[in-house]
Amino acid sequence: MDRHGLCEALRAAGVPAGLYEITGCPTPPGTPRPEDRLYLEEDVDVGDWVVGVRQRGVRTVLERFPDEDRACRGLHARLTDPGPPSVPLTAEERARLLGS
Repeated sequence: MDRHGLCEALRAAGVPAGLYEITGCPTPPGTPRPEDRLYLEEDVDVGDWVVGVRQRGVRTVLERFPDEDRACRGLHARLTDPGPPSVPLTAEERARLLGS
């Protein structure tokens, strides 16, 4: 997968365009851009690909990849993983939260 294929895959998965920043992937006009978002870019100085997070204007590398395909798959997984399933509260937890 390349970054253009990643853009298409994220759109098809319904991931809001404002949650990520990908070089060469145009964002539709009027798309809100949160201050915190994930990004994908090539680090030409090192020769690898970077997946990171931009928080309050500061870019932090989360993971480095040897090629574009792996980096794209890594970012896709981060943006489409639903996370662990929710677990219902026990009676004790519910009582503690409700102050009963």
